[in-house]
Amino acid sequence: MFGVERPHWNPLPAVAQAIATGDPWLLAWAMQSATPYRLLSRASGIPDYRLDELYRGASVSRAELVALAKAWKVEVDQVVLTLPAGTLAE
Repeated sequence: MFGVERPHWNPLPAVAQAIATGDPWLLAWAMQSATPYRLLSRASGIPDYRLDELYRGASVSRAELVALAKAWKVEVDQVVLTLPAGTLAE
């Protein structure tokens, strides 16, 4: 139907739930966005090996977060909210 306004969908609760049940933040976002790592690597410009490092808990740079958020089509601040303490590189 034309003109029907749909409510804005927010992925944060689903991502937060996945993280709370033990999924790493990167996996939670990748699963929520249904983006396989190979596609995520291509869309973000972050190599596969680096995604593996992030999955295992390596610190993430602000530039990497911006690239990932763009690939997931979300605001970078939403991703930052789900990072474990000490994950964001200074």
